[in-house]
Amino acid sequence: MFRILLPLPCLIVASVAAAGDFHALSLPGSQLAALSADGHAAAGGVIGGASGGFRWREGEPAQLVERAVTVRAMSASGRYVAGSSLDAQQREVATWWDADGALHALDGLRGAEATAGLLSAAWGITDDPRVVGVGVKGGDTIAMRWTATSGWQALDDAPSAASGVSDDGHRVYGWRAQTGTQRSGALWEDDIGHASVAARTGELVGANRAATILLGIDRGDSQSASAWRWTPSAGLTPMSAAPARLNASDADGNVFVGVAGSGAQRVAMIWTQARGVERLRDFLAARTIDVPAGWSLLAATAVSTDGRRIGGFGLRDGRFDSFIVDLGSAAVDEPLPSTAR
Repeated sequence: MFRILLPLPCLIVASVAAAGDFHALSLPGSQLAALSADGHAAAGGVIGGASGGFRWREGEPAQLVERAVTVRAMSASGRYVAGSSLDAQQREVATWWDADGALHALDGLRGAEATAGLLSAAWGITDDPRVVGVGVKGGDTIAMRWTATSGWQALDDAPSAASGVSDDGHRVYGWRAQTGTQRSGALWEDDIGHASVAARTGELVGANRAATILLGIDRGDSQSASAWRWTPSAGLTPMSAAPARLNASDADGNVFVGVAGSGAQRVAMIWTQARGVERLRDFLAARTIDVPAGWSLLAATAVSTDGRRIGGFGLRDGRFDSFIVDLGSAAVDEPLPSTAR
């Protein structure tokens, strides 16, 4: 079962001012990874705690997730979260947790042997539930999908990984190996198999919840890595000349959130139709949303379907913590005044 943490009074109130507000989860060591579709539930990892994961829902105390090594994904309703735990042989295995907090470990592909302690890991979950992620086959990682009726099924024959799944479970995105160590973004659709969605090297790391807007990163080298988006109609569109990673999109592609830089130099970023790419802190300042003193916003990792709630993590007085920003009732794509960048 969950371990209940200390209550977080007034974390997010039912009525939010039009100007919006910044809310700290006040969970030391946490790194928010996912939001529910409405942005009123969240989940992610915890560093240095009794568990490697947490989940939270508005109006309730945050909860540690039983035996989690990682928590990376949340279903649209917020009922289920997914990541990994350790099995009896101390192998990392894909795992999902239900609404009651019960753990469901999924093992790996039939006959697979763990590599470097990893047998499988989950990166996405739906409300069915269906789980997607990576497993081990012949010493390589491979994209997989799990259902209660079929168990694990490999999505590809080449080295690959699934990074996420559409809410209906029919579209899975990630990467697959090309030649040598090169990767390209890949989309697996039911009854179609895989389709490459990028002519350049890289991988798909995020999407909107329908997985009709796909977000990728070019990993050619650490100095030139840059973000791009892909849609069936427009194909691939570069998003920034600066190093950046876009992690999530609202339903219509009006708001993308992500990160620039790496390590201690990371900075949370946002892209909107009206303002383009900028630091999340600058975007919030333009909307008169104050970031409390002591906070460095390192990464924006999730956004609600309507684009009005953004989740991420940063350093709070030098220690990891998570946040949720409610942008309030003003139009998200409103052309607000520019701020210093």
